Amino acid sequence: MELQEYLDQTEAVEQEGFKVDDEQKANWALRKIAQFQNQQKQNNELATIEISKIEDWNKSENERLQQSIDFFQSHLASFAMEQREKDAKFKSMKLPNGRIGFRKKQAKWNYDDKTLVKTLKENNLSDFIRIKEEPDKSSIKEAFQVSDGKVINPDTGQILDGVYVSEQEESFEVKVND
Repeated sequence: MELQEYLDQTEAVEQEGFKVDDEQKANWALRKIAQFQNQQKQNNELATIEISKIEDWNKSENERLQQSIDFFQSHLASFAMEQREKDAKFKSMKLPNGRIGFRKKQAKWNYDDKTLVKTLKENNLSDFIRIKEEPDKSSIKEAFQVSDGKVINPDTGQILDGVYVSEQEESFEVKVND
């Protein structure tokens, strides 16, 4: 018999109709919570190991399959190149199981943001510069005071529109010893 089972039997606690009405039962409830949390931790560790194994298997299988896909795609590319050599206007070929062909790609734009912004400013092209405005919430919390849910500038007494502080109720907390 495990220690937990023994303690449960000696304290004769049943879940149905159970009520914490003394320190001994409160301590027992904490011990049970710790036991369940430990089981959750063990379950999570086991699941993580199994998930890792499955992910490794999936990666291995997909890499193997990708090698086969790459093999056939390279042969199809060679075939398409041969078709283009025979006919310079060759673009694509529709077949019962799909299509092969060439497609012109869009030009790729590569940006150096700092240099570009500098150049736009120097050439008075600021219309092409986006400016993102947002409140600095952490600075606001430090600099302003709260009264009846309203945020007030302590220097001027002015109420700051656009923010309201709602007080939260106390929450019950249970901490068990490991």
